[in-house]
Amino acid sequence: MIPAEIKILHILEGAAEISTAQGRYLLMPGMALALGAGEWCQMRPRQYVRLWAVYSDERFLREQMAWFLPDKTRLRAGVHPHDWDGSPLVLHPGVSTLRRVEPIWRQLSVLGNGTKSPEVVAVRTVELFAGWVGLVTPAFLAPDAAANSDGTELSQAGGLLMSISLAGHVGRAVQLLRDRMAESWTTTALARSVAVSRTHLTRLFVACTGFPPMRYLTEIRLTEFTRLIDETDWTVARAAGAVGWRDPRVASRWFSRRYGITPSQYRASGRPEGRQANPPHSPAG
Repeated sequence: MIPAEIKILHILEGAAEISTAQGRYLLMPGMALALGAGEWCQMRPRQYVRLWAVYSDERFLREQMAWFLPDKTRLRAGVHPHDWDGSPLVLHPGVSTLRRVEPIWRQLSVLGNGTKSPEVVAVRTVELFAGWVGLVTPAFLAPDAAANSDGTELSQAGGLLMSISLAGHVGRAVQLLRDRMAESWTTTALARSVAVSRTHLTRLFVACTGFPPMRYLTEIRLTEFTRLIDETDWTVARAAGAVGWRDPRVASRWFSRRYGITPSQYRASGRPEGRQANPPHSPAG
């Protein structure tokens, strides 16, 4: 028996017109559209679009979402899994949020490659799904509930909750690392760029992200390196150099540590069709 699957489209760049039985929807960057099992859709890119299409077992998604969204009164009308009828549901997580969950989708996409036991796959799936929900929950909340939230973003970073109130210098430092990830950064140079001491910046980084600055830079580089491996025909060496790793072996080691396979194995078992000779712009988060 073929499982019933819910489809969720996430637009990271460009735009797409989605036609469904209920009408047409223009999705812009930072938007998502969910369709229940059995619902059809047709997508027409507006010149160019970069997106993720996520398919989830309907029963799993509804049961898990009901657990993570226990108070229906705090949600937008019709979005609770017990109320949603499967018709097109448009959400607005935002571009920055979608870029932050992209590594989660990539990790989910390689779970079924046969390198892990079924038990590990099941546990890891729920774990990653929880991380996704923690990031996108604000898109489900009603305006008054979002306005009255406690200011804590439910994103997992190194097992810690990240408080928006702690951003400040860290936020500026993170933006520098993302914009200039290919540079040879040191914690001292980064601290100087945001006008704080090295010790203070490190303490703030660990409090906000769960990682010290240079370890966080590794995460940024790994996310963008993975995007290049997934979306282009660049060699491992070229992709590694583009994100700041002069030695491609370093990039391969970090990639294998996260996904359990090498970049070459990922390409062989992934979706080689449709890769581009040159990548679209957009540093990943």
